[in-house]
Amino acid sequence: MHLILHKVRGAWALDVAEQLKIGEEDGWIIPTSGHRAHPFFAWNIDSLSNSQGDVPASYLLGEPPEDLPDHYPVPERKPTVTAPGKIVKIDLDDLFS
Repeated sequence: MHLILHKVRGAWALDVAEQLKIGEEDGWIIPTSGHRAHPFFAWNIDSLSNSQGDVPASYLLGEPPEDLPDHYPVPERKPTVTAPGKIVKIDLDDLFS
């Protein structure tokens, strides 16, 4: 088991993950959800301690790299077609206020 730092919905996230073979390549799975992950860093849980050690805290600041795959990408807002030729944009904030 590993503690991984990866991107979820555009931001850094820490999760427990297992490394395994996916087809012909090495991959990572988050066992609690069954989703594939793309770690930026991974730490073996057995080797973690309470000290700050080599944890690269600077990577937790700012935005993750754009090319790092996202566990749950932020969906793009797309217009909804309500009638032929008529497009209506829905603001999700209006639905929940």
